[in-house]
Amino acid sequence: LPKLDLIAIPDFAFGAMENWGAITFRENLLLHYPGVTSVAAEERICEVIAHEIAHQWFGNLVTPSDWKYLWLNESFATFLGFGILDHYYPEWRAWDHFSNTQTHTALERDALHETFPIEIPGGEHVVINTGTAPIIYSKGGSILRQIEGYIGKDNFQKGLRHYLKTHEYGCASSHHFWEAFETVTEEPITRMMKSWVGQPGFPVIQVDRIGSNLILNQKRFTYLPNDSEQQWMIPVNITVIDNAGGSSTVKVLLEGSDVKVDIGDDVLAYKINSGQTGFYRVHYLDADNLAILGKRIADKTLPEQDRWGLQDDLFALVRSGDVSMAQYLDFLSYYENEDAYLPLVSIAGNLGHAQRVFRNPVKDKVASFGRALFERVLSDMGYTPVEHEPHTTSSLRDQLIWQAVVFGSEPATEFARDQFGVLTDGGSIDANIVKSVMQTGAHTGNRETFDWFVRRLETADSEHDRLNVLSAMGCFQDPALIDKSRAYALEHVPDRNKSIPIVALAVNPISAKSMWDWYVEHLDALEGCHPIIHERIIAGIVPLCGIAQSETVRAFFNEYLKEKPWTKDVVRLSLEKLEINVLMRAG
Repeated sequence: LPKLDLIAIPDFAFGAMENWGAITFRENLLLHYPGVTSVAAEERICEVIAHEIAHQWFGNLVTPSDWKYLWLNESFATFLGFGILDHYYPEWRAWDHFSNTQTHTALERDALHETFPIEIPGGEHVVINTGTAPIIYSKGGSILRQIEGYIGKDNFQKGLRHYLKTHEYGCASSHHFWEAFETVTEEPITRMMKSWVGQPGFPVIQVDRIGSNLILNQKRFTYLPNDSEQQWMIPVNITVIDNAGGSSTVKVLLEGSDVKVDIGDDVLAYKINSGQTGFYRVHYLDADNLAILGKRIADKTLPEQDRWGLQDDLFALVRSGDVSMAQYLDFLSYYENEDAYLPLVSIAGNLGHAQRVFRNPVKDKVASFGRALFERVLSDMGYTPVEHEPHTTSSLRDQLIWQAVVFGSEPATEFARDQFGVLTDGGSIDANIVKSVMQTGAHTGNRETFDWFVRRLETADSEHDRLNVLSAMGCFQDPALIDKSRAYALEHVPDRNKSIPIVALAVNPISAKSMWDWYVEHLDALEGCHPIIHERIIAGIVPLCGIAQSETVRAFFNEYLKEKPWTKDVVRLSLEKLEINVLMRAG
């Protein structure tokens, strides 16, 4: 290409589009405003730019021969977008963000019965939407990371070069990609990738120890019960910790339903899925082993990725009914001194979900634990951002301030309200806490606060500021202001952003109680949005706001799908998430 233009479009429903030599973006995913754009938003800008430029090779230089091979575009651009970010800014810890925003998202989406393979059958019908994106982008990118972890970075790079050179300015299918990697590695990539790309879902590995052997069994993991006999060819990395405190890595390919792995006698503990590069869950049946790993979490001798994975797998087992919430909270006691971004942001998300789903007394226990943990973390890092601090610290602080406020933290609420007062008095605060401060301002605000947000929105110079305001407008607690926020979203917020305050209202415990009835009452207006925006609204409202009236919600959509069958994908996955939450609440 003689030149490459990056073009910001003021009104754009999607994130970006990789047109050959003329890439288009939403404003907030390209334009950086010093003093306004947070470091989290800056990283997102860089990642999206890298993603779209990667498409100039994966999608444009080499194009899929059929729509069902779309993953050859999106999975690669997703994986390489974070890889490029990590190459230029290793201090940003891009792979931690990948684990949280891509792998976790994909595992959550693909744990539904209502899912599909990465290589979608009947590919001419492929549409990128709320249901398909986590599979084609996030799961696909995570599978590529799993393959890189298996064959090594050098071989992975050689395979990519061979694939691109062989098919440049032409079209390719999945088997061309597999063959390119087999050519440079002589590994059974075709058999392995067929099991991951050609079938839906993913496995959970149950592991137990008998003497010097580990017994690994695989079965499909879903939140709701299944009788699937699916199997995957799983590359498993195992960290073996000896009695002297040393460690080594054992690699095994789990091809059938189970495998026995000899780890020797001098073994203190073992961690399955070292580095969390594998796309599967792990269920430890050996409670003693989990306790020993817990102690290594507490003293931080276990790497951050592994500390993240252990608790995230455990919470997934809570959602599937295999582990109790009490067991999860007990295990979280090992994280009382945690200071790393990835485990903490994951814990915040998991506890936040639990608080929205459970009722008392579990709900209070969740809030109590989260409040104590996040107050300690915020006290250690400081509530006020410091110049040149790590990006992960800045990103984490903003998320934990708001989560601590939701859990009832007085210090976090007092700090954020003071900072909000600076804003309402016409001053400025650090860009990296603006979102949580605005959310807290609404959470504790009144009619004057609402009017201030409207003025701020109408005079905002950047899309970044508008998005922060819209997120905050879903956080009011006063029922009258909740009604005003919903009306404002419908009447004044442009379609591209309409889902942001509505989804925020859906996760707000006060407004969530009435969001389903509001949705039905205003369905005609919501159907007038861009289809992908309406999908986001359905996916935001149904799983949480329908818990208390799940049968009514299900009956409504049974009739709705007869008239609007094209919404079936998002409706079915949302109803399944609703059922999972109902069963989770029932305990």
